[in-house]
Amino acid sequence: MTERLWTKDFTIDVVINFLLYVIMYQLMLWSTQFAIHTWHAAVSEAGLASGIFIIGTLLARIVVGHVIDCWGRKKLLLAGAVLYTAAVPLYWGADSLQMFLFIRILHGIAYGITATAASTIVGVLVPLRRRGEGIGYYALGNTLASAVGPFLGMALCSSGNYFINLYVCLGLSVLTLGLALWIHAPEHLHTAADTESLLSWRLSSFFCVQSLPISSIAFFCGICYSTVLSFIGAYSQALGLLMGGSIFFCTYAVTSFFSRPLIGRFLDHHGGDAVMYPTLIILACCMLTIGFAFHNLVFALGGILLGLSYSTVTSSGQALAIHGVSEEHIGLATSTFFVFADLGVGVGPYVLGSLVPTYGFSSVYFGGAVTAAIAIPLYYLLIGRSGVFSYAQMEQVRNRKIK
Repeated sequence: MTERLWTKDFTIDVVINFLLYVIMYQLMLWSTQFAIHTWHAAVSEAGLASGIFIIGTLLARIVVGHVIDCWGRKKLLLAGAVLYTAAVPLYWGADSLQMFLFIRILHGIAYGITATAASTIVGVLVPLRRRGEGIGYYALGNTLASAVGPFLGMALCSSGNYFINLYVCLGLSVLTLGLALWIHAPEHLHTAADTESLLSWRLSSFFCVQSLPISSIAFFCGICYSTVLSFIGAYSQALGLLMGGSIFFCTYAVTSFFSRPLIGRFLDHHGGDAVMYPTLIILACCMLTIGFAFHNLVFALGGILLGLSYSTVTSSGQALAIHGVSEEHIGLATSTFFVFADLGVGVGPYVLGSLVPTYGFSSVYFGGAVTAAIAIPLYYLLIGRSGVFSYAQMEQVRNRKIK
């Protein structure tokens, strides 16, 4: 008999994830325009106002991954939701760009706490044999939010009243907090060994060593994805294809929406290797397709390929990151995976963006293709040759856990 997936708590967690991402995407777009409009910030400073949020997120993920399974998953979800809500009114009091940057990093910390807690909770809520499928559905919140958040941000900013965005985000934050109060999260039974672990400061205290291989692959994929987030708009305009960026994100969102749960289910029945090798090949092809773009339809194809690749990495990759990890370390494994993925997104524009002045925007995507190609043999060296994510070995681990 198939174990039930869509329980009340799983559904609540999916909605919480969606709301968290809507607010994040909405304010990332808004913060750039707000900084330029209010303090006449340079484009680089306005970009920092948007991106510094991720720095706060990374800091929070590292610390939360260390303590979440011991301090309590719901406790940290609630703490993060309270901070996430409380940070929104602070924007009204920002009287300088420096203060605005401080609030942005504080808001990023609150997001990192809440998002890591929510992602950890979903890892223990979904049935063991349906983890790929369940996390695929959970990750749909990211896909929908990537369309809804920027749309709200642009639509509300166009009114000329920049604070309308804050009212909407405050309402969504309060709703998130209410849902966090309602959810029931399975907790890990705290032991003396856990207390000792909390007081230690080894590398393994902040990063799950078992999850580092797949997290390293996520880092390379994050670099590829960052080229899309940072340069696709300017690239399409430079080519004279003004609709290229919009069409790209539309096909990406639609493809991600349908592919994530289906590929997650495929992972559950065929193993991680059967998913990750094609995914990395498709990601390399996606980067090449964008690099050779000459028509809006090529951008549409690039969006489809990204929906089949990067969205798979973030959902199926999370399922693989917590596979085989002991129950008390699921939070640490989840944090490790997203720290590496977010770090790739953060450093990508600086690493590959340096190619633009000399070689043009297309070189960024050819560099992304090389990055994705490097990840294929790296996956084999770190993971594939051991067979740890083959269906046979994954099924053995699941059977031991169920017993």
